[in-house]
Amino acid sequence: MTPETPVPTWKRQARALVHDAILDAARATFAEHGYAAATVDEIAARAEVSKGTIYNYVDGGKGGLFVAVLAEHFDELHGLAVAHLGPADVPFRARYRTFVAAVADYFRANADLLRVHLREVPQLLVSDDGEQAERLRAQRDRIETAIAAPLAAAIAAGEVRAVPVGPTAHVLFGVLMGFLHSTSAPCAAAPPPADAADFLTSLLFDGLAA
Repeated sequence: MTPETPVPTWKRQARALVHDAILDAARATFAEHGYAAATVDEIAARAEVSKGTIYNYVDGGKGGLFVAVLAEHFDELHGLAVAHLGPADVPFRARYRTFVAAVADYFRANADLLRVHLREVPQLLVSDDGEQAERLRAQRDRIETAIAAPLAAAIAAGEVRAVPVGPTAHVLFGVLMGFLHSTSAPCAAAPPPADAADFLTSLLFDGLAA
């Protein structure tokens, strides 16, 4: 068997640049128009490539582009959860606060992704749209698992009272996204990430007790 010829480094780099340009164009188009109104033609025009090039780089056409954009987005959120909720030598409440601040800061720097997430993700999560919805639910579940593991450890250590771990992790992430949604409305003044973290952590951990 003849060994495969290695791909030159410059070709790999050039291909990566084209791939990134396509995903950046897709992200901008989905944020501006929404998934339903976005077209592969506009994405190709923004990326300055042909429509055929997009199909050569990303499987599945517009749906594949959307999944790829959201996959990168959820990878970022998962990375924040692992980085900020992972250190076991810090109280869970303090870890959750730093996680909230980091997510708020992330969305402040990526307002277009916040628009895509809030407009498209909730509908897809409850849809029967086959593989696309399944992949999205798997991405969400991965983040909630990253929250659930340190929560379970905090319960075992007596830091927080015993609660159902899975549903509580779901609430901790869902309330965070809902809060960011409410403060992203045109009439709302988004608080600084640190203030958002203080408010939401206090509300979730202290409740409405006097």
